[in-house]
Amino acid sequence: MFDVILVAVDGSSQTSQVVALAAKIAQHGAPTVYVTCCVDEAYAFANQQEQPGDVIEYPAATAEQDSATAVVTRALQQLSAAGIQAKGNLVVGSAGETLVSEAKSKGASVIVMGHRQLSAFGRIFKGSVSAEVVANAPCPVLVEVRGN
Repeated sequence: MFDVILVAVDGSSQTSQVVALAAKIAQHGAPTVYVTCCVDEAYAFANQQEQPGDVIEYPAATAEQDSATAVVTRALQQLSAAGIQAKGNLVVGSAGETLVSEAKSKGASVIVMGHRQLSAFGRIFKGSVSAEVVANAPCPVLVEVRGN
């Protein structure tokens, strides 16, 4: 059905439902599955301007990247338990824009992601990541709405 599945995870309480949904659709055929978590660029270590050997002391970035790595690891374990082999990766940038870019670069045939119920203020201040992805994705987007 889908040959490349991009699973967007963020560590919210809905993440396990998103991964379960991805596992369900991955049962059809033998797709390549990528579990992806976005790290805000303000918390990313590496950039093109840093020199090899630079020492970076930024505990907030360490915590953010460790947290994102743990989220991806848990999702990979959940998929593995369902008999699905997947690859995990962290991407840096604004979540909506970065997920769309990642889907394009991986040749995704579907994106599986969650949807949080933001307050009116949250929608104005942050915007909806899922709405941005749906509006700009190069492929269908399957949005899990249960469990938020």
